[in-house]
Amino acid sequence: MRPRATTALYQTAARVWLTLAALSFLVPLRWRLGLWLPLHLTLAGAVSTAISGAMQNFMLSLTASPDPPRRVVWAQFGLITAGAALIAVGMPTTTAWLTGLGGAAFVAAMVALGWMLRRAWRRALNIRHPVPLFAYAAAISFVLLGGTFGALMGSRAVTGAFYVQMKHAHMTANVLGFTSLTVVGTLITLLPTVLRVRMPQRRERLVVGLLTGGVVLQLAGWLADLTPVLATGGVVFAAGALGFMGFVAAVLRTDRTWAIPTAAFHMLAGFAWFVAGSVGLAIALVDGAAGFDRYREVFLSAFVGGWLVQVLLGAWSYLLPMARPGHPSERRRWLWVFERAAPAQVALLNAGLGLLVAVSAGWLGPGLGRLGAVLAFTGGGLALAKVWLFAVADWPVSTERARAVWGE
Repeated sequence: MRPRATTALYQTAARVWLTLAALSFLVPLRWRLGLWLPLHLTLAGAVSTAISGAMQNFMLSLTASPDPPRRVVWAQFGLITAGAALIAVGMPTTTAWLTGLGGAAFVAAMVALGWMLRRAWRRALNIRHPVPLFAYAAAISFVLLGGTFGALMGSRAVTGAFYVQMKHAHMTANVLGFTSLTVVGTLITLLPTVLRVRMPQRRERLVVGLLTGGVVLQLAGWLADLTPVLATGGVVFAAGALGFMGFVAAVLRTDRTWAIPTAAFHMLAGFAWFVAGSVGLAIALVDGAAGFDRYREVFLSAFVGGWLVQVLLGAWSYLLPMARPGHPSERRRWLWVFERAAPAQVALLNAGLGLLVAVSAGWLGPGLGRLGAVLAFTGGGLALAKVWLFAVADWPVSTERARAVWGE
């Protein structure tokens, strides 16, 4: 399947999942199991689907390898879609076999994605970018573990105290291992591309190694119930996040001709949440499971909302216009769409997330949490609405900011 067709298939489905995740907050609390259903639709639905499609395109670009077989792409897409949907039904209805079947389908989808990555590496004509590919390989390894943990828990094959340990390991493997490593590996090439600058002559092997090692140690700490190992993993992961700041700073120091686009603002703000969340996690894990449980709401706001969803919204505002066939002047007009109300969009989303984190940490009263949620949903909703408008209509909007970013 050609990359443009892959982008259209996966990213459209991811937008549907993210829209459903937002709408799921309207469902009564007991039916959506608190935050579980919105988080599932966001992570297993929107983020995992978007990653599956984008990773295929990035791995082909980085290796100059041939497109994977069409039947494998469709099988992977069908499995991840079915898996996320079955789990979304099975958990609220307490249907263990349905949840287990969905988990198995999700894991099978990631096996197929891993096969495509291995095939791309073996057939590579260009092997100059091993670090992002290693990050992808490590990410897939982690999601195979995290998905298996989820399937075991959802099917009620695991109970008791070990269920709680596996629940923590499931969250670590999926949020820190799969999604975060994938985003870091992608930003190595995507951030300079969005800013239209030369990629810095830096090799982020140590950064990816620290992030990978940090996740491995945290998983070992959770499963063996060893707080010192868990805390060490948090410190190592935070060191990797802080180390990646050198790459981001080098990109920003590179001379550029144009203003920073909305896509890059979202990526940079997302990266700030990633670093802050990682440092906070390292501090929380000193107290082991109790510290993590106290940090859980901050963890979700920082990593899911601030990091993963924000980077996804930013990536869409650049990758979708670039994936549509057309003359460069047409593509420039399409990119203009996403600069409309961009400063307000970024500010509202991040201000809202900041309030949610402050309330979760106990720094502000709970009443401001509602305001934070409204602001975050407004900013994120603006970004998502522009993605949908771009997808269904030709809506070029020329503004002074748009011309400063993308030219006339």
